[in-house]
Amino acid sequence: MASHGKSEAQEAKKVQRAAFKTRLSALSDDEVNVQSEKAQEVILSLPQFQQAKRVGIYLSMPTAEAQTDRLVRHALENDKKVFVPYIYPVGNEKAKKKIMDMLRLESIKDYESLERDSWGIPKLPKEGREVRENAMGGVGLSLSSEGAHKEGIELAGLDLIVVPAVAFDRDMNRMGHGAGFYDHYLSRFCSGGKRTKPFLVGLCLAEQIIGPGQLIMQEWDWKVDAVAVGDGSLLTSEDTQ
Repeated sequence: MASHGKSEAQEAKKVQRAAFKTRLSALSDDEVNVQSEKAQEVILSLPQFQQAKRVGIYLSMPTAEAQTDRLVRHALENDKKVFVPYIYPVGNEKAKKKIMDMLRLESIKDYESLERDSWGIPKLPKEGREVRENAMGGVGLSLSSEGAHKEGIELAGLDLIVVPAVAFDRDMNRMGHGAGFYDHYLSRFCSGGKRTKPFLVGLCLAEQIIGPGQLIMQEWDWKVDAVAVGDGSLLTSEDTQ
């Protein structure tokens, strides 16, 4: 889709995002669960997932979103290191913003103990975060409360990240929920070429896919490498060439 000015693009994105959320809210839980099983099966069959030792997986909302419970459990049961989003505020009081790290889930018991936030999403607790392994390296958060990079962060990485979205198009473009957590995280993660970009696979319901080039993209938006869809199909960047 043609590029837009910043404010124009953001307003157009809001309209697109709202339309998709309305469409998704009409789906029953049974429809979401059936599609989620098919889409997760697609990811489980990917060589990139099977060979990955360190994976990032989003934790899903209970409704209107492709579920990830099976992926999390399978990865933990197969001795993969599993990292999940942890969102926290940085900056001074006048310029406070929220960013995302990915911290390690230690076990299925750890996963099952997570409480849900106001959106119904399982959430890592603040307590103990300082000793959880960070996907970027070291333990704890990667940024200080003021937003500065912490000293002594070892370089680590991820082999694959399962990425959520409100929508994907067939050019591998992704529309997130609007906060920019994943786009900002990937930019920090890959800055300076210090870490290899993970394989990015979207997970979504069939209602979240539209035709090539139909999503509004801005210069900071990241494409994905593949999308596992709730109808059992896999879309890849090779399909767009």
